[in-house]
Amino acid sequence: MDTPQQLGIMYIGAGIGVCVLVVAGIFIAYRFSKRTPEWYYNKAIDLYKTRNKDKALSLLNKALAKDPEFADAYYNMGLIYQQKGERDEAKSCFEQVLTIRPEDLDALYNLALLAYEAEDFDDAETLLKTALESHPEDSDCYYTLGLVHEARKEAPEAIAAYQQAVAHNPNNLNAFLFMGKLQDQTMQLDEAIANFKKVLELDPYNLEANYDISISLAKKGDWDGTITYSEKAIAIDPNYAKAYNQLGLAHYCKEQMNEAIEYYQKAIQIDPSYANAYNNLGYAYQKANRYEDAIRMFEAYLDKGIDEAEATEIREHIELLKKKLLE
Repeated sequence: MDTPQQLGIMYIGAGIGVCVLVVAGIFIAYRFSKRTPEWYYNKAIDLYKTRNKDKALSLLNKALAKDPEFADAYYNMGLIYQQKGERDEAKSCFEQVLTIRPEDLDALYNLALLAYEAEDFDDAETLLKTALESHPEDSDCYYTLGLVHEARKEAPEAIAAYQQAVAHNPNNLNAFLFMGKLQDQTMQLDEAIANFKKVLELDPYNLEANYDISISLAKKGDWDGTITYSEKAIAIDPNYAKAYNQLGLAHYCKEQMNEAIEYYQKAIQIDPSYANAYNNLGYAYQKANRYEDAIRMFEAYLDKGIDEAEATEIREHIELLKKKLLE
């Protein structure tokens, strides 16, 4: 059995332990109380960079609990929610930024992006024009405004916005690219080709620009140019089926059926679902007097789910080829 003296020693020892714990608790509470909104914000940004989005959000909330007017914290929360696909939460955060900084370019721009993605084009346009009132030289706002006009089938307005984008930033590759695509669609072929070449000056290995310029050149009947840029696209991506189809078209129009057939076959080999290549290969076989092969390709084309009006024409064409076989 313990003596009273031993019990006293144990009691005193336990008392010291309690004091130490209390002092430690006070120190920890004091240390945490000294953490500023900026401390939580910086920690959150570090976590965001390491893709720990949920923990970053938690720390940003702590920063806002200490400083409800911390606009940068709201903005970065908005970016995280945007990346997580939580659009309503992102929108709310960007709107909070604007209550603190009404002309904040980044918040206005990201709200416009959210509206554009939701196909609320009127709201997107309003937000972009608001941003441009206070930031009239922002190239990205003009570029996105071009996308909005294009989505609404307003080609002249879209091209004008893209032109403003490249005027304020001659390195805005996407503005040159989308302006060229739209000019190609509206048969402004020389302008389209010039803009695709601008893209290639900035990025010679841009797959889309090399392919797109081949389309514009084909519309002008420049088959050698079509071949040149289609081959450049294939050099960038040897499995780019559309470029092989373009090569097939160029050789078909140059009356080089063996080469046309070879490239159309390659396009189908790479992408067996590529309906247009079956149709084109059918015509190349027909031009080479290979009627059975042509019929087989047109029948395969029918199986790709084309619209009924075209399907009717293809069936009639197949019947004509079958009659040729009987001649």
